[in-house]
Amino acid sequence: MADKDTITDEMRSFIGLKTDPKSYIVEKHSVEHFATAIGDQNKLYFDEEYAKEKVGGLLAPPTFIRKFKPNKLEKNFPDPFSNLVDGGSSYIFHNKIFVGDEITVVSFLKDLFIKNGSFGEMMFKISHTSYTNQHGVLVAEQEITTIIYGKGEKTFLS
Repeated sequence: MADKDTITDEMRSFIGLKTDPKSYIVEKHSVEHFATAIGDQNKLYFDEEYAKEKVGGLLAPPTFIRKFKPNKLEKNFPDPFSNLVDGGSSYIFHNKIFVGDEITVVSFLKDLFIKNGSFGEMMFKISHTSYTNQHGVLVAEQEITTIIYGKGEKTFLS
């Protein structure tokens, strides 16, 4: 019953709406900085000769895709809650991402539902993001869970 009362038709209209594609170039120095920051010294990210011999070129670490943010939708989701928590992400990695690749990002809201917890009603927003290279090959997918809850002044920005 809470879903029906809290999740409006307007909110449901966002399910399946895709963002406009946004593209990024995978740059060598950005990959090196990222790999260093996460403490991964794999030679496939740093040594061009080694990487070329082993896999055909320098690679980006799989989670490098987190740097690539999708565009926002033209209209804002009508959020009735004031607090936001990252509910986690899951990934599927389909293909390698090479330095020099152009990665295009598209995201959409996959599902909305309400659960009750110690903070009262909480809305779960499940989003899906795809990452495709310049050859039209899907290299990775991410499913993101965002939990929003509470009443009052918003503690996050839209």
